[in-house]
Amino acid sequence: MTISISLTWSAGVTDWESEVFSRAVHQILHWLFFRHPDSFFDPPIRVETFGNWEIPAIAGREPHWGTQWYVDSSYDRELRRVIAPVYLELVRRAPWQETAPHLDLTLLDEDLTDFPAPMARQRPDHYSLGTSYPGQAAVMSVFRLRLLAEDLARARALTRLVYHHLGHILAIPPFGRKERVRRRGLEMHCTNRCAMRHPQTVAQLLAYIDDEAGMGWPFCPECTSALHSVIIAQSGNWN
Repeated sequence: MTISISLTWSAGVTDWESEVFSRAVHQILHWLFFRHPDSFFDPPIRVETFGNWEIPAIAGREPHWGTQWYVDSSYDRELRRVIAPVYLELVRRAPWQETAPHLDLTLLDEDLTDFPAPMARQRPDHYSLGTSYPGQAAVMSVFRLRLLAEDLARARALTRLVYHHLGHILAIPPFGRKERVRRRGLEMHCTNRCAMRHPQTVAQLLAYIDDEAGMGWPFCPECTSALHSVIIAQSGNWN
């Protein structure tokens, strides 16, 4: 059984940022498929890149007409941020999920909060780099990453952010794991030296990147095993 991951981004995301985003997803999947060469010919996970999409026939007139509809429908003008729980719920309930179930990974240029709007107004200093519904959808933001002066730092930060949320939509760490994990809302996070550690700020994200620099592969053995289990479950013919 094949599952698909839809990659989308908002209009303000640059070509360079979308390339880093897409490349990070393919890097992880290609490494996993390399462990089972048949996966290159019949990938158990397919990536579909839609970018900043819209349906011209209904654009601006009906719900779900394009990426911008999801952004506009979840954007809080007082906070000047996208309310991530609202965005993810809209994605989860999209009609396309009924006709063609898939995973969603989205990159926005707008600032993001993972708090509901009433709580977010009480904590205007709080922001989120990304959040997810594990096993379903994730939304990330480059808004804060753009404050980094160097291209290399921005690329590394965005790549690490994508690794983390790709892991979430593939449902790792799994909810059944009991050790070296910490739950935050709906998400499970690894506490090992691993891309599944949760960065709450840009500074913490950069610190994790430095700490993980010598790993080569960004996931710890436990999360790597969980990723292999995803491939096994989807391919059905792992040897």
